[in-house]
Amino acid sequence: MQARPAIGILLLGTGCFHPTYDHPRCGPNGECPKGLACSVQQSCEALGGSSSGLPDSGYDYALCPASYNVQLPGPSRYRLLPAGHPAWEQSDACNADLPGATHLVVLDTIPELLSVSAFVDNPVTITAANAVWIGGVQLRTAVQAGDGWLRFDGAPLTEGWNSGEPNDGTVEDHGEQFVSLERGQRYLADKPGATNSGALCECDGKPIAQNAADAILSNRP
Repeated sequence: MQARPAIGILLLGTGCFHPTYDHPRCGPNGECPKGLACSVQQSCEALGGSSSGLPDSGYDYALCPASYNVQLPGPSRYRLLPAGHPAWEQSDACNADLPGATHLVVLDTIPELLSVSAFVDNPVTITAANAVWIGGVQLRTAVQAGDGWLRFDGAPLTEGWNSGEPNDGTVEDHGEQFVSLERGQRYLADKPGATNSGALCECDGKPIAQNAADAILSNRP
């Protein structure tokens, strides 16, 4: 008698992940299987993978400048710039610390966004305008307030916004082209780049992507 092939049964219980093997969905609190991290697109991505935008695990973080001493979860090192300056000046300051390895912080995972938000909300964190510039910029060619947003790693910035953001005030007029994280606001908002806000720099061994660098330059006065 011919043997019948075995039939496997997959049982999914509470807390299991979406059965998409390459990029499973994150759990309700950002949980992912071991070796993966929750991206802002709410999918679990491989640490250091090209699609995740996560810091390269092969980078020697001991090379980061000593001034990058803000303690946050994850391998990246961070530096707070409390004094207020326009977004492009703060970007220049971060870049100059270790060219090709430091920049305004790129919030590429939900846990990183929430940890930075909690840091900004901490009463001991004092910054100009009670806010920090982060690594996000809008293309000058955008025709809608929500279009053309990039993280400084070059990936689209489509998640992590406050309700109603980005809005460029009310309509797209190229007045709010950079991204801020404000005290008391859990998520992101677009702001005029000339606003004198504090900033948070990140050291992860990665340069600003060329498309983002071009967008920063086009939005400078």
